[in-house]
Amino acid sequence: MIAALLLLIPFLAGLLLVIVRPAQARPIALVTSLASLAVVLFAWISYTGGTVIHYEHDWVNAWGLRLVVGYDGVGLLMVILTGVVFPFIIGAGYGQVSDRPALFNGLLLFTQSFLFLVFLAQNALLFYIGYELTLIPVFLLLLSWGGAGRRAITVRFFIYTLVGGLSLLFGIIYLLVQSGGNGDLSALANLTLPASTQLWLFWALFLAFAIKLPIFPFHSWQPETYYMAPLQGTMVLGAVMLKMGLYGVYKLVFPMVPAGVEYWQTTVIALALIGAVYGGIIAFRQTDFKRLVAFSSLSHVGVLCAGLFAWNAYGISGSFYQAFAHAILVLGMLYLVGAMQERTGTTDMGAMGGLKGHAPRLAALFLLVLVNAVALPLTQSFVGEWLMFAGLWQVSGWLTLFALTTIVIGAIYMLYAYQRVMLGPDRANLSMADASTRDHLYLVPLIAVTLILGVYPGPILELVDAPVQQLLTSLSVH
Repeated sequence: MIAALLLLIPFLAGLLLVIVRPAQARPIALVTSLASLAVVLFAWISYTGGTVIHYEHDWVNAWGLRLVVGYDGVGLLMVILTGVVFPFIIGAGYGQVSDRPALFNGLLLFTQSFLFLVFLAQNALLFYIGYELTLIPVFLLLLSWGGAGRRAITVRFFIYTLVGGLSLLFGIIYLLVQSGGNGDLSALANLTLPASTQLWLFWALFLAFAIKLPIFPFHSWQPETYYMAPLQGTMVLGAVMLKMGLYGVYKLVFPMVPAGVEYWQTTVIALALIGAVYGGIIAFRQTDFKRLVAFSSLSHVGVLCAGLFAWNAYGISGSFYQAFAHAILVLGMLYLVGAMQERTGTTDMGAMGGLKGHAPRLAALFLLVLVNAVALPLTQSFVGEWLMFAGLWQVSGWLTLFALTTIVIGAIYMLYAYQRVMLGPDRANLSMADASTRDHLYLVPLIAVTLILGVYPGPILELVDAPVQQLLTSLSVH
């Protein structure tokens, strides 16, 4: 029942908005996302551990396709993340001017439904269907509401994602043939493939997730797409869609090709960290606030991937914990981008400066979001990064030291951005409004989550600890 509600509530409401086009589209979408969040919280409260299967039905047995939906602790965390972020994504639209709000919000709700399908699917082909379906509404959002150059940028995004998806489909079909047609993830995880096969099959499966995250050198679509996308579209991409890459590695790559993971582990970590440091350096060179957030996301994601491929309890748990922290951070930073643009008419930091004098409360909110970005102790990001670096240290001290440079670089470009936007000489010459009730309703809950989970990370870590330990135990048996 829980899985059915999560899939159907946003899908049916999205269908209503797209077909009927009611005038009150945003309130309907917001209420729908809050209803989904209520179901998610009920699932969290009622979860007692293990893998929970909510629905199981034969669909197309000849293809190995079955309707099997449920979750373990990691899957539930991704469901919680999706349920939490979408009310904020839809709520951000109240400060944005857009035409056809019913269609826009309907596409957002379709995206949420398909994301739930990805995180609930316990069958490889069902996972693939959800993975590819998420591309459709996001493609339409970018193509219809994106900024300058949206056609070329959207087509590049589509081609990258399509190539990755076809590679993933090839890998899944190969696994299906080896399993005798049983496409359930539990059955595929029990396969014992030759090590030589796992070395190339690793890339067939991982390529799609490397592009989705993205990591170097599969990242070139990301910065321009994030910048060109409408604000809410960037939130969808940065806060939750890239997490499909992390989850896909955990759910398909690690269990199916452990020998391939072991062989390519250092290569992937090195590529991820190169992208992380590169993204941080390029972020520092940006003069546009939204571009800076886009490149900072690229930097953070590189560290997430490196932590995941540490392939130990610290690294994997820290990566998923940090995935939640990163989603909260992206929502806060991008909302601030929209708030600055709403007040100054630009995202160019060179045209800002001295805004703290005009909007001291907004400056304080910005600072509280920023402390999570630089991973200060007692913030959510501090916990995640400490766990990931502890995991990386078990792999290589040198790689860990390289990864630690991202903290220094991140602090430099985030504090520099704050200085350029809020402090310094008053270049805006504006009589701008301070933080409104809407700004407080949006940012204060995000800041509260950051600080509460920074002090008390147990609720999240308890979800992921058991399934991660179970995964590592099963890999040691292989």
